[in-house]
Amino acid sequence: MSEPASSYLDHAATSPVLPEALEEMLPWLSSEFGNPSAVYGRGRKARYTLESCRARVAEVLGVGPAEIVFTSGGSESNNTVLAVGPARERGVVTSSIEHEAVLEPVRQLPRHKILRPDSEGRVTSDLLEQAEVSDFGLASFMLVNNELGTINPIVELADWCHDRDLLIHTDAAQAARTVDLKPVSAVVDYLSLTAHKFGGPKGIGILLVKASVPHSPLILGGGQEQDRRSGTENTAFVIGMTRALEMAAANREAFIKHATSLRNRMLASLRERMPGRIKLLSPETGSTPHILNILVLKDDATGVDSEMLILGLDIEGVAVSAGSACSSGTMKGSHVLEALGVTPSEASGALRISFGPQSSSDDVDHMLLSLQRVMSRLDG
Repeated sequence: MSEPASSYLDHAATSPVLPEALEEMLPWLSSEFGNPSAVYGRGRKARYTLESCRARVAEVLGVGPAEIVFTSGGSESNNTVLAVGPARERGVVTSSIEHEAVLEPVRQLPRHKILRPDSEGRVTSDLLEQAEVSDFGLASFMLVNNELGTINPIVELADWCHDRDLLIHTDAAQAARTVDLKPVSAVVDYLSLTAHKFGGPKGIGILLVKASVPHSPLILGGGQEQDRRSGTENTAFVIGMTRALEMAAANREAFIKHATSLRNRMLASLRERMPGRIKLLSPETGSTPHILNILVLKDDATGVDSEMLILGLDIEGVAVSAGSACSSGTMKGSHVLEALGVTPSEASGALRISFGPQSSSDDVDHMLLSLQRVMSRLDG
């Protein structure tokens, strides 16, 4: 019996390492093993390469190299920002649909406010004005929501915050392939990225810390990264991440066009083939095209069992998720959908489809046929 065709449509969870990134990494996983802190030749070569990557990342973001800190990923970067003095002393304002790597540390702070976004999952300056948060120390809002694809107006939010002496951080983990990060990096105080969302390896990330703002190291003991993050730098992964980030920036317009075509094809076919059984959650405008979040409904307008749906699609060779990959393993309800007012009976049918550069129209067609087959079995 032959294996079913494979269609990977969960790039918002993780995306495969790009061949170009892997090729640049490989020597540093074997012969070039020097510690960047060592003073002899191998160490100096590693240090030079590491600092060259820092400059390349800074070029993509339009900032100074000294403002780039290499971390283990988005969660560490987010937690580091939320430990700075203004956050602890004056408190943090954020939204209820942030990633748990923001929400969990925020909840540990003695003073915080978690705002409910609008019906599309967006935070605006009007919402901040109404919430009366001008006396807080830090605001943290995603650039692109990881479950919905909603794009926040971070430049507008940064202007509002700075006019009131608030620092602002944005988790940009989902944004590198579809949003120009230079205008955002120009106005925020802190920005987090994680490599595996844009074709780099897992376990490596970036924290942008503007030169004029406070920074408190989360990890102490080695003094690396100019005393901003202790631990021997992972030169190989930094190299892979740097190459992947450069490619994301260079190919952004082409990827937007590609992802938009796939999303439109998927959405039009779902509506045609399954009328009344699909409810769109991702905004049709003002969102990134590579993330499509839908509710798959029964005839009585309640959601299907998404765990059974995802497992059924997996049997058909299709990989999708019900939401954030960090929580989907337990299949717990989405805090993002709850914040949008989606009822538990509907939210049980949530399905997140997300595209990468490798995704194709064949993947879309495979997904559509597989979904129909699985729904037919679930309907009994």
